[in-house]
Amino acid sequence: MRHTSRKRQLPDPLAPVEAATWLVVRDRVGRVLEGTELEHRTDLRAVLTAARHERIASGWAAEDIGAVCSFFFASRAGERVLVGIERLPPLSRASCRLDR
Repeated sequence: MRHTSRKRQLPDPLAPVEAATWLVVRDRVGRVLEGTELEHRTDLRAVLTAARHERIASGWAAEDIGAVCSFFFASRAGERVLVGIERLPPLSRASCRLDR
């Protein structure tokens, strides 16, 4: 009997979705520096790629966007930020209350 294997397709975290998404920039400790709501069904890969190119044009060193990632890191003059696509409205982790 011959065993056939099928390659598993990797998930695409930047596939367009029927929900609001946000382009968010966070500092080293997770505080929100910038947040932009995106339209439903937006080409998220194009938005993230454009954000990377804008950072580079502004003098930032930006890492590549991985094949199965929805973010990249950028740094300039000792400052490092995470730029990513988020599915929930951005909250600063520093402002989240753990006690209820």
